[in-house]
Formats: sequence, C-alpha cells, structure tokens
Amino acid sequence: MSVIPATEQFRAKVASAVAAGGSVPAITHVAWGTNSDPSSPDQTALGAEVHRQAVTGATADGVVLHITGTLSGADVPGHSLRELGIFDAEGGLAGRRVFAPMELDPGTEIDATLDLQF
Repeated sequence: MSVIPATEQFRAKVASAVAAGGSVPAITHVAWGTNSDPSSPDQTALGAEVHRQAVTGATADGVVLHITGTLSGADVPGHSLRELGIFDAEGGLAGRRVFAPMELDPGTEIDATLDLQF
C-alpha cells in the first residue's frame, strides 16, 4: 500500500508530546471497514468499521511508520472491504486508506501494511 499522511489529530498528539516532553501513544490496532469515501486528514474514525484487532508489527524508518496486520476472511464474512485504518492506544485514528473493493473467503488471510508518514 502507498504512504498516507497522519491524521491531524495524531499529528497534534505528536506535537503536544514534543512540546511537553511527553510520549506519543503507540499504534496498537488496525481496523477494516466498508466505506469508500475519500480519506481526509481531519477524520477521526473509519466511515464504516467492521473489524478491529491488535497490530502484528510496527517499525520506524525515518519519517515513515510501517504498521502491519493480518486479516482472516472469517473475521469479516460477507463484507466488501474498502478502507483500512490504524489506531493509537487512546483509540484515536492515526491514518486511513481507501482501496478497491475486496471480499475474502472465510479460509483466506491477507497481510496488510499501512505506511504512515508524519
């Protein structure tokens, strides 16, 4: 997947942490949804979330954060997926991406990587 910008709310958390000498909440969850509306930096949630789970990995590379998650078709039966988002430990949307419709059979798994750029 392509690099997406961080949401305004997550960028504000980063700026606040830097200004106050605090910490930024970790990216802890990935979610999938069915909404196809274009992404916007001022979003605070997915358009139509159907499944959320813990991320399977996170690594930093300069100003890009690589987040991975594995989704099983059994987790989203009957849904045509159109969006993917990553969420921080406080439940805030850090980034969102919209993609072509995708339906998974119950026995299918996909690994998704979302690259978040600050």
